[in-house]
Amino acid sequence: MKLNQFLVQTEIGIKKRIGLLFKEDIIDLFSAYVLYLTQETKETKPYEISNVRISNNMNEFIKGGELSLEAAKQVEKYISNISDLSELIGPNKEKIVFKKDEIRFAQPLDPIYFVDFLTFEKHFNQGLHMLADYGTWKKTPVGYKKNPGTVIGAFDDIMIPERITKWLDFEIEFAIIIGNSKKKQKNISKEDAYENVFGYTILNDFSARDMEIPEILLRLGPFKSKDFDTAGPMGPYILTIDEIKGHPELEMELRHNGIIEQKGNTKDMIWKVDDLIEYTSRDQTLHPCTVLCSGNPGRFEEKDTIKKSKRLKPGDIIETEIEKIGLMKNKIIKKN
Repeated sequence: MKLNQFLVQTEIGIKKRIGLLFKEDIIDLFSAYVLYLTQETKETKPYEISNVRISNNMNEFIKGGELSLEAAKQVEKYISNISDLSELIGPNKEKIVFKKDEIRFAQPLDPIYFVDFLTFEKHFNQGLHMLADYGTWKKTPVGYKKNPGTVIGAFDDIMIPERITKWLDFEIEFAIIIGNSKKKQKNISKEDAYENVFGYTILNDFSARDMEIPEILLRLGPFKSKDFDTAGPMGPYILTIDEIKGHPELEMELRHNGIIEQKGNTKDMIWKVDDLIEYTSRDQTLHPCTVLCSGNPGRFEEKDTIKKSKRLKPGDIIETEIEKIGLMKNKIIKKN
């Protein structure tokens, strides 16, 4: 399944919903489950049950674990047997089916804990090889904690943080979302790691390079170089774990004004999904809605280094795409 959070105008204002991508339409999962319970199970309290199993908040849905996922699968199966989706109307006349241009994509979840790793060798060779020891990097996954408050939707604008940088840059990343496992979520073995994954999404880790370099040289960063409003567009969908077995092998590509700037494949991550989960969970509980990111796969041109990265300007368009997950598109704008 591919899930998202979206915003839609209603009679009482803008409301957030959980969406299920079905063909080219977005299905309001809460209202669709209410309709399923009403018509297929003759449930007398469909709204109350849907509020528990689905809710209208992705974090609560993820915390619901197998119960929530099973409810979503029931909706997917239910609507797949309906030939005309325009017939889908809730018991209280709720709109259930939306075209993509009728909604605004919100961030797919609100991460409660957010770690960004360095997992691609090409990234290391193009940016950090002069600052860090290769042998040490290959021994231990290395990452930094990112501010969850920087996360925005997949098609939102990126405001240039003019007070801190003249060198705004981008990084396509593969993001792992921790779910609600029945097994322990602390000191997780590599064998059990995938049972703790809810799904995968995309992050574009916008960075202030002229701030990042001195922060890294002082061995204390990144801090402000990664921590500013709109620095973390995420989405557009969450691809649930049942769609992929084992470590994903997905093409990654970032385009700046239509030109490929970063390209790679998740199969080339030195530290795999199970490595990152096993390491991060050592003596630390991984709560649902934790997000672990891959770092970028490196510049498209082998000879490129961080010093040759682009300086983004207002009007630039950044497209960030990972196979099976989707495409994000963000416009660079001046603040205000």
